[in-house]
Amino acid sequence: MKKKIELEVAEILNRMPSDLALVILLREKGGTRCLPVLVGPLEAQAIAIGMYRYKMPRPGTHDLYLKTLETFDATLTEVNIYRIKGGVFHSHLFIEKDSNVSYIDSRTSDALALAVRSGAPIYIEEELLDRNCVRLESSGAYSLPITTASTEVLKEAMAQAVASENYEFAARLRDEINSRTGSDDDNDIDNDESDADLT
Repeated sequence: MKKKIELEVAEILNRMPSDLALVILLREKGGTRCLPVLVGPLEAQAIAIGMYRYKMPRPGTHDLYLKTLETFDATLTEVNIYRIKGGVFHSHLFIEKDSNVSYIDSRTSDALALAVRSGAPIYIEEELLDRNCVRLESSGAYSLPITTASTEVLKEAMAQAVASENYEFAARLRDEINSRTGSDDDNDIDNDESDADLT
């Protein structure tokens, strides 16, 4: 059985060279490895509302989902990030009812929004974390693996790299974009030597 590592939502950062995405920084519980997850502004807002316990006048979608589970005596027991492919994170929600556990596929942004509201633990296989993690420097800066960025963000970063005449970096981004459009391989992405400073 593969070793699972528990993560916690540490910060929501606006460090992308674009307003298309924010970074949800997941940190290894009791460790130093971090996993940056790119999400849209609305998804980041939903996570922040749960993370900081903001009181909303009416229940949001994630509150409604958890209330529905509660009504039917079911519980969200854990979130599992099981794949990172083409900059897209894939997650499962594990639901328990009457001692039976089932799982359903979920957008990772929704899974995180549910986890911060319910207190359900967030897990990832250690091998997958090792391939995609970053370590924060003392300055708070970090390099973001380009394999964890969405294709849309990579295209905008490439345009900015060309505009600033950083052609070597633009070529690396182009190669990553081309590798996604030219391959339907269903294996998890390995990002060896693919770190890029998108901070």
